[in-house]
Amino acid sequence: MIDYLTVHDLVWINNVVTGKVNRFDYVTLEEAMAAQYQYGNSSEILVQAANLLNSLLKKPPFTDGNRRTAFIAMNTFLNANGFATVVDDAAAAGLIQSVANGATTSISAVNQLADRAVIPLKASIALRTLITHECNLHADALKILATDD
Repeated sequence: MIDYLTVHDLVWINNVVTGKVNRFDYVTLEEAMAAQYQYGNSSEILVQAANLLNSLLKKPPFTDGNRRTAFIAMNTFLNANGFATVVDDAAAAGLIQSVANGATTSISAVNQLADRAVIPLKASIALRTLITHECNLHADALKILATDD
């Protein structure tokens, strides 16, 4: 079973990474949330994560913090579904910036950022707990991404 982020999760991520409540376009945010799903065989986690990342970066729904939100949302989706980040924060932030600037594709970035987790997370972990963990774990990447966000 695949774990997905909701619109409310994306808003909460944005609040956490920016430290404030930002206005957003609901339709654009809902489109980004829906990008996680794949018609037919919805089991290509890396592709689905890339779709989420691309959607949040190419049509930014929030007035502030879109790159940071995209990074944490993508990581949370990947981690909740058995993948782990395999690059350091500077490299991760660089890949997110490359996607945002059109220098690389989201699928290329995700393929470089993540791989199957050696020890997958327990299914009982709450998504909001995982989001908080991701923010703490990748604090340096969030600082780097904040400069262009």
